[in-house]
This record gives sequence, C-alpha cells and structure tokens, in this order.
Amino acid sequence: MKSLKSILPYMLFFFSLNLLAQSADQQKFNEAVKLFQNKKYQSALTSFQQLANKENDYQTASKFFIVKNLIELKKYSEAENEAQDFIKKFGNSKYVDEVYILLVKSLLEQKKYKSAFNQAANLIRKTNSTSYKIEAKSIASKIAKNYLSGYDLREFEEKESDKNVKAFLLFTLAELYSLEGDNARAEDILDEIIENYSQTDEYFLAKNSHSNNAEKKNASENIIGVLLPLTDTDGKENLVAKEMLEGIKFAFHELNSQRENKIGLIIRDSKRNENQIRKIIEEFNSDTRIKAVIGPVYSDESEIVVSSSKNTDLIFISPTATDEDLTENNDQFYQANPPFTVRGKVFAQYIYLKEAKRNFAILNSLEGYSPILAKSFADEFQRLGGNILVKETYRSKSIDLSKQISNLIPYLERLDGLYIPLSDRVDAEIILSEMLRQNVIIPVYGNQDWLNAKGLETSSTISNTLKITSDYFIDYSDKSFSEFNEAFLNITGKEVTRNVLYGYDTAKFLTTVLRSVQPTRKTIKLKIDSGLKSTGYHNNISFSKKKRNLYLNILNYSGGKFLLIEKYRGTE
Repeated sequence: MKSLKSILPYMLFFFSLNLLAQSADQQKFNEAVKLFQNKKYQSALTSFQQLANKENDYQTASKFFIVKNLIELKKYSEAENEAQDFIKKFGNSKYVDEVYILLVKSLLEQKKYKSAFNQAANLIRKTNSTSYKIEAKSIASKIAKNYLSGYDLREFEEKESDKNVKAFLLFTLAELYSLEGDNARAEDILDEIIENYSQTDEYFLAKNSHSNNAEKKNASENIIGVLLPLTDTDGKENLVAKEMLEGIKFAFHELNSQRENKIGLIIRDSKRNENQIRKIIEEFNSDTRIKAVIGPVYSDESEIVVSSSKNTDLIFISPTATDEDLTENNDQFYQANPPFTVRGKVFAQYIYLKEAKRNFAILNSLEGYSPILAKSFADEFQRLGGNILVKETYRSKSIDLSKQISNLIPYLERLDGLYIPLSDRVDAEIILSEMLRQNVIIPVYGNQDWLNAKGLETSSTISNTLKITSDYFIDYSDKSFSEFNEAFLNITGKEVTRNVLYGYDTAKFLTTVLRSVQPTRKTIKLKIDSGLKSTGYHNNISFSKKKRNLYLNILNYSGGKFLLIEKYRGTE
C-alpha cells in the first residue's frame, strides 16, 4: 500500500486543477454578467450557455441568465422552454421565483394569456417569499381583468385544491364580475370567501369589498342584460360569443367613461340550453334595473326568446340571428343582422331606385338561402316596376352550367344585369367561366358569398362589373377604424374581429339610444321604433317597423378587391 506521503502530491495536483477550473468558471461567469449588464445579450447568452452545459458552481445561475437574455432578445418561445426546463430541474433554486416571473412575461408576449395566468398562480402556490407572492397576485389579477373571462377564471377555480390560491381566484373572479356589472354574482362570491376562507389574505379584502358594495348597491339603477352562449352544450368555450362579448363590453366602457351615472351589464351564459334561457329571461324580467337585453346570437335560441316574449316587456336585440319569422307576432325582438328576405328586397331597391336599372335576369341555386334571396329580389324589383326577363336555377357544385347560361343569350341586348345569389362560393368560378366561354358579358350582382369566391381575378372582364350586398364590411385603411382598433387593443389586449364588431355595433346602437332618453323599458323601445340610426363599423343599424335592420353594405369589385360604395338603407 502506498504511503500517504507518496499519494499526497497527486491529491494536491488534482485539488489545484479543480481550483483552476473553478477560477476559470468564475471568471467566465463574471464576464458574461458584464456582457449582460452592457446589453450585449447575444454574446452573454453564448457564454451562459457554455457554462450551463456542464457541472459547475455557476450552472444554475447561468441557466437563470439564459432565460433573462432570451427575453431581452425577444426570443419568447425559447425563453418559455428554458424557463420550464429550469423549473423542472432546479425547483429548489433561489432563482426559481424570478424564473416564474420571467416565464409569465414570455407567455404574455406570446399572447398565451391563460397559460401566463396559470404560471402566476403556480408561483402563488409554491413561493415562500411574501414579496414574490404579492407580485404574482398583482400580475395574475391584471391578466384576468384584461385578457380573461369569468368563464376562464371559474375553470381555474374549480380545478384548484390549494385553499390560499382558491381564495385568490375567487376574489379575482368577484372583481371581474364587478367590472362586468354583475354585482349580484360578485357579492355571492365575496360571501363564499368570508364564510369558507377566513385564514386567507382574501378574507379581509372580501369583507372590505362587501362593505363598499353594500354602500354602492343602489348607486346604479340602469343595467343592460347580455344573453350569449359563452359555452356550448358540451361545456366548451364558444369563441364567437366570447368575441362578441368583448365588443359589447368595450361599447359600454366608452359610454361609461363619458358619464357619471354608469350603465352596468349583467352577463349570462345561455349554455345553448332551452331551460337555461328561460330561467335567464325570468331573472332579467324580474330585475327592474334591467332596461334591455343584447342577445341571443343564434336563431334557434332566438326562437326560445320569442316564444317567451309575451311574459316580459323587455326588448331583445340579436346581433346575428337571421331567421325570417323571428320578429313576427311579437313586439319585443329585434334583428340587427338583416334576414335574407330583407337583403334581396333592399338590393332590388338599390338597383331600381339608385341605379335606375329596369330589366334583370336571375340565376340562383336550389339550395340554402339562394332561393330566398332570389324570390325576395324578384318580388321587390317587379313591385317597383322592373322586369325579370328570365330566371334560371342550378344545383350547387354542378360542373356544367352551359344550358343555364345559354338561356340568357336571347335576352342579352335588353338586360341591365344578372342577379346571382350564391349558396356556396365554389359555384362562382364555374359560373364566370361559362359566361366567358359563351361571351355572356353582362353586369353581375350578388350576395356576400362572393366575397370569398374563386375565379374573380381570372374573369376580370365580368368580375369588374360585380356588385354585391354584405351584412359586414371592414375598411382596414379607414383612419377612424384604425384609431378604434388601437383603442380596443390598448384596453383589451386583443385585435378587432368581425365577431367583435357584431357585438360592438349592436351595443353602440343601444348606447346611442341610452344617451338620448331617460332609460326605461318603454322609452328605450319607443326610441328604437322611431327609426334611430347608429353608424357602425361593420354596418349601420336602423330598425323598420317590423324590427329588422334595413342597412346593407353595397360593395363593388375593382382592381382585385372589394370596395365600399355605400351603406344603403332600404324600406319595408
């Protein structure tokens, strides 16, 4: 056996090597930190990555700085992955709380709002630091108020088992309901916190909020009900309705920012369920503070509302329902989106009265809403004094329309135009191609299915004569729309969509009414029935005596795109 004396030199040698390695690692780490402080993030990142890829005293700190550098470099997806890896491998590190904060930031930059909220909640649950817990709650609260719905928060709360986090989620949900004007539901949640979570921070917040709410309970006596299918029958979130709700809320945000007496919103989820809808109608009707209701969205839900209308003096304005008979035999239901009979009728009025056209042909499919549009157009055009010289029909998705097009030829010299209401955009290319083949060059008029039709650019001789109606048109180059989009983005963190505008413009119509009357259920109805006009972004709104919106966008196709001619109001 070798003596200690003979082994000692080797031990000293390896110990010296280890010290040198540690010294080199320390020097490299310090240099990388200086690069970071000097905002040389890419160089710093490279150095930290080299240190992180091997066992050393600076590996954990280097991994932490990698996340920081990636965020500074705006490589948010990479930062997210690195942060997740750090939390998984170094969950007990002194840096882990800060990494959670960085992870939340990277997710917010990627607009992954629900994931960002979830990670903030994770930090609340896991941190032992009071300051980080306060910061995490502050961040999570801001995310919830700006980017999440009550449905989102309720989903988080129902899955949460940690009592402290659950109390925070409930309190945040109460705040969100209060912001949406749903004070009754907010108070119920505050009561739940007071009763069941007395050992949490939110217990004292709930008691204070409850007292303040009690004092303000009667301050706002004017409320608008909102009835939307925020979840489907399977419990999944309905994104269309959620986007509409964002538009509705923003319209009332604009209204309330200009007045002392605020108008509240009570928002209810129909859940695509008849019994649920009837319960909500009963709730709304019994609350005298509710002066009108926005919703429902779908025609089948609207039929349920219409069947219950005899039991209430509330008016309901649907942003999108288009069934034909919804406004018949009742005095409470209004359609902001014109039904198809109105669309055909109004276009006939525009062509006859504004363009002075007198002789027309019609080519329509036998499917969908095409026959409805064709009949309402023909009936109105002839009522006004015009002539429908020839009518042709076809089966949608037919590949041969030669006979129908050839039947137009004997009338070409007398025709002012051809009305083609599509039921499927795929038919447009076949129709235009056949018209060109047979040299049937005539102005074409159509419905909004032409907006996404194929073949327009390759058939420009005909397509450049095309005019259509549409229930929506967004002019993205319009300065006022750009300003609106920016304001909406600043408040909600989201871009304006078609569905946002369906909700916003309907709500804006109602806020226009509320500005001009002392709000009661009766005065609101009388003002709407007066023919009041509200200028919207996707379409204007003004109701006929039949309670249907009479405005349509008239568009023409030119230079490869559709342009707005005017928002035209018809009559009925």
